[in-house]
Amino acid sequence: MNEDDIKVLFEKTFSTNYYNLKSVSKSQDEAAENAINLARIIVSGFGSIDESTFEMWSLEMFRKYKIGTDIIKPPPVMRPDNGKSWFSPEMISGSFFWTRYRQYLTQIKGWPMESVEAIDDTTNEIMKSLGNPQSMDPFDKRGIVLGFVQSGKTANFTGLINKAYDVGYKLIIVLSGIHNDLRAQTQIRLNQEVIGTVDKEGKPIGVGQIYQTTADHIITSWTTEENDISSQHGGIRNLNSPTLMVVKKNKTVLESLRDQLIYHRKLHGLDIPVLIVDDEADQASVDTSDPNKDEDPKTINRLIRQLLEIFSRKAYAGYTATPFANLLISTEAATSEEGNDLYPKDFLVGLPKPKDYCGPEEFFNVEEDAEDKRPSLIRYLRNEDTEIFTTIKKKADADKFEEVPPQMREAILAFLLTISIRNLRGQRKTHNSMLIHTSRFKDVQSNVKDEVARTFESISNQIQYNPKSKVLDEIMKLYEEDFQPTTKDWPGEVIIFSWNEVYEELRVVVDIIKVFEINGNSKDALAYNQYKEDGLNVIAVGGDKLSRGLTLEGLSITYYFRNTLMYDTLMQMGRWFGYRKGYMDLCRIYTSEEIASNFEHLAIAMVELREEFDRLAEMGKTPSEYAVRMLSHPTMTLTSPLKMRNAISSNIIYGGTLQQTRLFGTDEQFYKANMKATESLVNNLTFVKTNFGKGKTSYYVDTDVKAEIVKEYLSKYETKGTKAVSGLMRDYIGLANENGELLNWTVAIVEGDPGDRTGIGQYPVSLGSLYLESAVGRGTGIEPPINKNQDVDIKAIVAANQEYIDIDPEKVKGKKDRMDKRKLRPKESGLLLIYPLNPNVPVFKSLNVPFSEKLVPVGVAISFPFTEIDETDVYQTNKTVH
Repeated sequence: MNEDDIKVLFEKTFSTNYYNLKSVSKSQDEAAENAINLARIIVSGFGSIDESTFEMWSLEMFRKYKIGTDIIKPPPVMRPDNGKSWFSPEMISGSFFWTRYRQYLTQIKGWPMESVEAIDDTTNEIMKSLGNPQSMDPFDKRGIVLGFVQSGKTANFTGLINKAYDVGYKLIIVLSGIHNDLRAQTQIRLNQEVIGTVDKEGKPIGVGQIYQTTADHIITSWTTEENDISSQHGGIRNLNSPTLMVVKKNKTVLESLRDQLIYHRKLHGLDIPVLIVDDEADQASVDTSDPNKDEDPKTINRLIRQLLEIFSRKAYAGYTATPFANLLISTEAATSEEGNDLYPKDFLVGLPKPKDYCGPEEFFNVEEDAEDKRPSLIRYLRNEDTEIFTTIKKKADADKFEEVPPQMREAILAFLLTISIRNLRGQRKTHNSMLIHTSRFKDVQSNVKDEVARTFESISNQIQYNPKSKVLDEIMKLYEEDFQPTTKDWPGEVIIFSWNEVYEELRVVVDIIKVFEINGNSKDALAYNQYKEDGLNVIAVGGDKLSRGLTLEGLSITYYFRNTLMYDTLMQMGRWFGYRKGYMDLCRIYTSEEIASNFEHLAIAMVELREEFDRLAEMGKTPSEYAVRMLSHPTMTLTSPLKMRNAISSNIIYGGTLQQTRLFGTDEQFYKANMKATESLVNNLTFVKTNFGKGKTSYYVDTDVKAEIVKEYLSKYETKGTKAVSGLMRDYIGLANENGELLNWTVAIVEGDPGDRTGIGQYPVSLGSLYLESAVGRGTGIEPPINKNQDVDIKAIVAANQEYIDIDPEKVKGKKDRMDKRKLRPKESGLLLIYPLNPNVPVFKSLNVPFSEKLVPVGVAISFPFTEIDETDVYQTNKTVH
């Protein structure tokens, strides 16, 4: 063996022994030292390696595997009982399935150590919450794993499945969405990463490349890439050996599976431990029947519960990024035939945000920082586009889509640019996808696909054969006026290529793009696996089939015109979340202003709820207590009303949040009422002007203001939207006062920057007894809404750290996380920030309102401390027993 081969053997030996020893050693360092020694002994028999080389290799292992550092925080976990579990990591030390999968991730797929460690740690926590398959005592464990949209949940439950087989689970059923595409995608993945298969030439693929399955570790699959469960397996298979099934959430499929398992139980006295993994657990699995009407559980929910009832030793692990509906299930819902509902009574485990994952934070200003300078990746649709789709209300309207509208055409050109630039960046032969989602009607989707294909063919011909084409002028303008400036202002250093370089790539790119229709009417399929050598470059036109679960590899351009105000539906439709390493600046979302605004508000809420989950998990709270807190979140509708029937609302809890007004009305009276309310408040207080240290911004501040004055102000101040609602905030302050909280307030009037960095000029304001040199400039880059009757969204008004102006700056400086900063605020104290806003920004100038020195838009923000109010007094759930 040459030195390079010996080094590879050294790392493989180190890696295997390090992970095995880590589960039994007292420390990470001790495990690493012992693994280094074992690796050295093994490789010394294959050649002569000097001491300095061994030292260099050892140091490289310590760096690569981050020995001596805390790689990730412990995963947040909620359990009703945090007592001792039957499971410990030592049980899978040196195990077959997990060890093979872990080595496959690191050695074949080249995953970073942090990602593999995260899967290891989180799946260990899930395993602790499942029942012991080696025990003959009955168990019934149910829980939810909380991930992120398009964030690698499949990799996590693949790790869980491998560990479950290692410890003795015999049957694992994976419920994989409601469409064949997603089920097949999941089957292929598990064939490769759990079972270990071979290709047509007999060469091992997936985990089989690490080491092939032995006779003692054969997993039988009742399902294949092409076929779901059918009736032919009755009486043939031996379920006492490890068995895997990947099935759709489909009535016929689940009924067939249930009947076959009942047959095996009767024929063979089947008594084996089973684990059901429910991918997209909030889709179809939740019972939407009405208990008040004594309705039976809905079909999929009923069949999943019947599957579980077949076994006395059973565990259910649901995976979802939107657990709202699952947590709203009544804790005591049950029926005589189906048994208990799928409420996650035993655990709620949070997956960490993966490295290089682009989520809501990357697309939206979720921190609501008015000074966020990142360029937006969202492109608002104009009337020419939106008018087409607003007239299509039923499938018979499909003929109304006669040609590709202007911005859909622009989105196609943007997709061509994205592939070309990725190629120039060295990302050739990778998957590239564009999503067009405008209607749930298949007939409409077919028309859109046909017109897109025709338009693309025309564009392709012009690029390839007409160097003087106007199409090239369009693309060059888009590149120079959109792509180049966005890339230049995006965080990090990226090479900007010349137009000639991009043009040469365009001529190659147009020849490799396919246009697919993805729905039940079409034979097209997003079979990325078949294009793994050269990459699939596809424009995918579809609807609900593309709206969740199915991964769009290399998704960069999205044209989206569907709306909903429900958390789970809206967030799951956000296919643009995922891994975008090296091309995030090239991603674009073409959608309407209203949908974009709803998505941003949702993104803010999602981040806040995830932060709240982490905080409550740290406090030792249970899933049901998190559900209560989740219900009291102020933004939008959590989930379908059908799924919320068990929830009874009473109050909104604003504790530990920053609420700020972003939406403003269109009529003069709205602004007059808020100006009058603010003048009244100003005249009732005594203000002192201060700059709070070295900052340029001036504030007029009054401290120790009584809660009654703030509540009276909120009674008169009018808000728009569903989040920062003045009446609800006033009511919450009243509830907090009853509990000894929010009794003392700091009120601060924010003055505009005298340097006028906005470029819109100063605007003096006469505000009761106060005279301000200038109003605050906000919303300067926002265009007026297309719909003149639509409330205007000026985005965030609170600049970085303004919500902490009344807290010791030295304490704030030592905290990076905003939740940690908010913990510094005493529960007795609140901060009310008032922003007289400059009406010269375009969005306000477009209104038919006579703004003046004595009439300007007024925004407010409130920083609420964390609360000790018992939220179970605020919300409760109904019991449901059929």
